[in-house]
Amino acid sequence: MLPSILPLVLFLRIQPASSLAVDVSSLLNASAVSALSPAVSITTISSTETCDNIHTCRTLYSIVQTCLATIFACVWVAVHRNIPGPKARASRSSNLVISSAQWVWATILDQRQSVIVFLVTLLVPEWILAWAIRQAILAQQLTKELEDARRDAKELWEKGIAEHAAERDTEKPEEGNRNTGVSMRGSSEDEAPLIERRLASSNMNVMDPEDRLAWTHAKRFAKLSQAWTIVHAFFVIMGGYHAYHEDGPLYPLDPDEVVSLVRDGKLIPPTTDELANQSKGDFLSKGIAILQTIWFVVQCLARLAEHLPLTNLEVMTLAYTVMTVAMYIAWWHKPLNISCAIRAPAVAPAKQVDVKVAWERFLNYVMGSPDDDVNLRSLRRVPTFWAGQPDIDDVTKADAIALVVAMAFGAVHCLAWDYAFASHTELLLWRVSAVAIIAVPAGILLFLLLIKIERWGFEYVGGILGVVFVFVGAPLYICARTILLVFSFTTLTSLPHSIYQIVQWTEFIPHI
Repeated sequence: MLPSILPLVLFLRIQPASSLAVDVSSLLNASAVSALSPAVSITTISSTETCDNIHTCRTLYSIVQTCLATIFACVWVAVHRNIPGPKARASRSSNLVISSAQWVWATILDQRQSVIVFLVTLLVPEWILAWAIRQAILAQQLTKELEDARRDAKELWEKGIAEHAAERDTEKPEEGNRNTGVSMRGSSEDEAPLIERRLASSNMNVMDPEDRLAWTHAKRFAKLSQAWTIVHAFFVIMGGYHAYHEDGPLYPLDPDEVVSLVRDGKLIPPTTDELANQSKGDFLSKGIAILQTIWFVVQCLARLAEHLPLTNLEVMTLAYTVMTVAMYIAWWHKPLNISCAIRAPAVAPAKQVDVKVAWERFLNYVMGSPDDDVNLRSLRRVPTFWAGQPDIDDVTKADAIALVVAMAFGAVHCLAWDYAFASHTELLLWRVSAVAIIAVPAGILLFLLLIKIERWGFEYVGGILGVVFVFVGAPLYICARTILLVFSFTTLTSLPHSIYQIVQWTEFIPHI
């Protein structure tokens, strides 16, 4: 009996105890040894499977690093924030330590709005998407308004220049424009840039006052030929023009005030190069962030095609990419991270902002339409989530599009529906949370549809749904998002070995 047990004892000493799925105490029974030996061998091989080959496996560090880099591209880089207000001049201490502390504190305050936007995007990305779509809709409308105003201003300048030239020809027909060599009877758009170039080569010191005025008019006329684009419209909406006087900054100009200044010929658009110099993000940086996002999506789809599981963190990151693509589409022409506005003259107020009670302002803010409650003349910068006061139909359209994308965002979390959680409670919480972040946007979308129907009493039903959303849906959604976010990291502590297997890309290459 002892010789028959000795090989088995040596085998057990070599193999780690954790790799055996058979009760060791049962092996002491000599009559069962011969019957269980094959099963022991098979179980040992299957349960000791690990992924420790660097060429065919990935590490937990690489998984977390890739996900965090993609989330950073989705939540931080993809969000195009509005322009901050003018910085107040603060006195610095002569002491090096105190001065350094003041600089650090000022830097923290400068990033305060960025951190707020980051946290909101992390928890409710569809709210940020609705803000982006509202800005995109208004930017398209504002582009046409700015161009119409520019054409009106140009026609007035052409008419004024022609009248001025006629008066000069009547008074001094023999002199003409001897110093400038430019006829002031009007010029075409193609000649406008040449006017400024020729006049700039003239010596301003030898010009008489009338010729100097003609030079100024021609220069202004040449700049009026610069077209306003959708990039400029985004720049206006994000607080690109700030009213100043001799004592310093006053308030940011709203789109209507900018259009008024353009129509009066007092404002010209900055060139594309000027905006590019101010913007800290161009097509290249946006392209790199998008490539990072696309590559992550391709990897996830390839794993699903090879029936390899995804971690919950990867599922959550994949959901963020849905929002990122939509935000990039809406904000593609919006300048990124511009740090200061352009000075502009103040204008008379065009309209009076209605003051709403606190609960109405709160409801508008939660529903993503706080723009009507903003009076820019009382502020030093445009609000963080300001979109330029679009009308109610545009707000509804933007919210509806964002809610549809939000439902897709929630549906992605259902990819982990059958994930091997540590407990049934965690599995149930994940499923309920995934359904909740689909159902809440669907309920709000239904509310928006019903509120538009003014018959059969559906507008009252929509109002009831709105109240239910504010007091039930919003807290439920935030709790569900928090649970999904927490579980995405806590489940990383125990992962099956198949998680670490990498995609075999050669399997996707057609073989002849």
